[in-house]
Amino acid sequence: MILFWATLALFLFGGILLAVKHARVRRRERKFLDAPFPRKWAKIILRNVPAAEKLPPALEKRFRICVKKFLLEKTFEPCGGLKKISDEIAVTIAGNASLLVCARDEDAWKMLHSVLVYPGAFAGTFTQRVGKIVTKTVEKNDGESWGTERVVLSWERIRRDIALHGNAQNVIIHEFAHQFDATIFACAPVALRDAWEQIALREMARLRAGDSETVIDEYGAGDPAEFFAVATEAFFEKPAALRVAHPEVYSSLEKFYRLSPAEWRPGNYAKFFSAGTRETKSCARSKA
Repeated sequence: MILFWATLALFLFGGILLAVKHARVRRRERKFLDAPFPRKWAKIILRNVPAAEKLPPALEKRFRICVKKFLLEKTFEPCGGLKKISDEIAVTIAGNASLLVCARDEDAWKMLHSVLVYPGAFAGTFTQRVGKIVTKTVEKNDGESWGTERVVLSWERIRRDIALHGNAQNVIIHEFAHQFDATIFACAPVALRDAWEQIALREMARLRAGDSETVIDEYGAGDPAEFFAVATEAFFEKPAALRVAHPEVYSSLEKFYRLSPAEWRPGNYAKFFSAGTRETKSCARSKA
């Protein structure tokens, strides 16, 4: 009997310690999220997340919180000779990924565990679907989405896409569109998903036909998942052109992301440098 009560006491004591530790962690997290947005991070976003400059005031705060939560909760892993994950790399990835979910719940990426970053292209498995035939080959790749838990990216490709902003290509947005597709979109109302499937099939046929008016990358012509990803790239990179050339695609993505980037206007993000920011030495969670 004494052993029983001693074991019970230890169990209860351990539970109390865990509860106290959890409460402390939550307080630190809340303090971090409520603090002004670091000025260093704001400058990185202004350079490397061009679309963020056009964010409407109503979305600014939500966007900043999404970026912070991403950096707080996700693990970044340097791979393939990349020595470390710098603030530039982490904030660039978190900023571009947060564009997709800044109008949604702050925990939109809750199933994602880590982001693997290579210095350049890496060996990956390429899957292509033509009708019912699926082929897989191993080749160099710039980005992959592994299930719902990991995203793999090439820093070299990220930098290239930033330099060529506006060409409807953004590997971060592309891979996180796959994450969105596998998690959030998969839980969307059936009617919405069915309507999208019909639109996607028509637009994929249009890509295969070589329509010169399209602004969606032909990479999405053969696979519905890839079409969703390249359409999302165009939605954030060339929203006005997408709305004109593919109005049904734009309208559907507008519903999925609860955003209308074609309506955004430049210049708003500069406010970060006059208010609501602070200097910091903080860095994202990194796994060497």
